Amino acid sequence: MRKIFRLTVVAIVCLFFTNPSWAQAKSFEILNESVERGDVVVIKITPQWQGPMVCVSVFDKQFIPNKYGYVFIGVDINTEPTGTSEKTEKYLVYLIECDRGVRLDWYYDELEVRIKEFGIPWFVGPVRTPGKAVRERRIKDVALMHGAYDLANKNEDYTSGQFILPLNNIEVTDFFGTSRLYGRYNRKNKKITVDREVPHGGVDFRAKTPLPVMAVNSGKVLLTHYFPLKGTEGNLLVIDHGSGILSLYMHLSQFRVKVGDWVERGQVVALTGDTPKGVTYRRGKPVRWNTPAHLHFMFKIHGVNVDPLAFIETANKYLDKR
Repeated sequence: MRKIFRLTVVAIVCLFFTNPSWAQAKSFEILNESVERGDVVVIKITPQWQGPMVCVSVFDKQFIPNKYGYVFIGVDINTEPTGTSEKTEKYLVYLIECDRGVRLDWYYDELEVRIKEFGIPWFVGPVRTPGKAVRERRIKDVALMHGAYDLANKNEDYTSGQFILPLNNIEVTDFFGTSRLYGRYNRKNKKITVDREVPHGGVDFRAKTPLPVMAVNSGKVLLTHYFPLKGTEGNLLVIDHGSGILSLYMHLSQFRVKVGDWVERGQVVALTGDTPKGVTYRRGKPVRWNTPAHLHFMFKIHGVNVDPLAFIETANKYLDKR
């Protein structure tokens, strides 16, 4: 009888430790357990587990929930899809103590990342190495942008209802993830040798200059700045919506807000444009250049570029359930 009792206890203990998700109540829930690269994952931490030191661990990173217990996590476009030779299993998701990284409980869940094919890549031209002055200027510009991104509030939720699109009339001219190919083109065999591939970090909307640009949700303005280098952002506006969510609007002709302003959803915050633009000299003669007029629109979720159209659809699906 004692032997049977001992075996029963051992079996229960083994079951608990080998299948902890079965043995313990859920401490969180993944609201969309199957996503594609460039999507956003939405996780809800149960009320009894919410706290200032509770973070979510996935993709070898930790993510801070907002004050309602929601975590929005961007899936990087280069994330290895699950079910491949490189990543045979799904990604594990569990709670940890913020900063220290210590597991808080035995419960975990799994996240599937599916393969997604983006638009047809297009050839830009050869890789050009900029001069020293341009490189140094770009380093400073990037540092300025990242300084603004780092100010994103992760705990607060500034949104007021569902997300909207930034223009009244939407016509997409280039989708998220479409690669720009840089390299050498052989005219004889009509083949391209790719030296560099850059995926499109946002979505482009056709926009004659000037058209009113609306804030896609309420939030706080983190950056209004002109970046003058050819092929860069031009006039860039960054709005913080809380929860680690930033919206970005590029190539603007005019700002209607300034850093520190609070903006409401649907408020006109800028006008579309064709920046940056300037003058170069060829054989001693000035040649004017500009960026083709359009609105480049982006979302950064905890620092990760995601598909803006997919994000709005996903976020709006779960915002009503808070």
